[in-house]
Amino acid sequence: MSRVLINDANLSDLEIFEAQLGGAYIHSIGLPPKGHPGYREDQGEQRPLRFEHCELTGSTITSCNLKNLQINQCNIEGLTINGIDIDALIKRYQSEPEQTNQSPKKQSPSLTPLLNRTGAIFIPVRDIGKARDWYCGILGIPAVSAEIMNGHLCPLPMEGGGIILDTMPMWGGKEPGGPPTFQTPAFMFLTNDLAASYAFMKEQGAEIVTEIENDHWFAFRDPDGNLLMVCR
Repeated sequence: MSRVLINDANLSDLEIFEAQLGGAYIHSIGLPPKGHPGYREDQGEQRPLRFEHCELTGSTITSCNLKNLQINQCNIEGLTINGIDIDALIKRYQSEPEQTNQSPKKQSPSLTPLLNRTGAIFIPVRDIGKARDWYCGILGIPAVSAEIMNGHLCPLPMEGGGIILDTMPMWGGKEPGGPPTFQTPAFMFLTNDLAASYAFMKEQGAEIVTEIENDHWFAFRDPDGNLLMVCR
């Protein structure tokens, strides 16, 4: 069945076992969405799927609904979710002293309650829809996977530290000119090919502020005028 294509099919209760699926591309799985010819008002929710004894080394799961997903008795070495090493996270959690039924220890005045890492970066924008589409375009992110929330902010699904586009209604976004933009480089996008990235950003209509400097970086402005960097 190599290279077989199954499309627009009801495969409920299908069972596949002892099969080699190397290179398989499984996508758009679920009940027909509203507007699809096969959609029914009474279809309810899709019953859960089961994956057991599967070799998934090096595979990727992208833009999927994993609500209430359970992973049991699996080798998770190297498993990452949104850039976070889950195996290392679990080991760190397990190594922390048990605090159940114990009074919380008083923190030394020399310590800080802040964590030694940063979270997502906010980028001020004026039109959240246009900004979402532009950033998804330069980062290769499907726009449908970047949900606009509360009408003014949009978290971008990224590896490592995330980006949140925001019209900043509390911080100048309601003013005629919109929120203040970054006039110094706020952070850097990383690349393994600086020359290709420079040419690509030109093609995307970004305002190029510098040439490639010291064979290491260049600066550009996004459509809202934020000054940002690309670094190798």
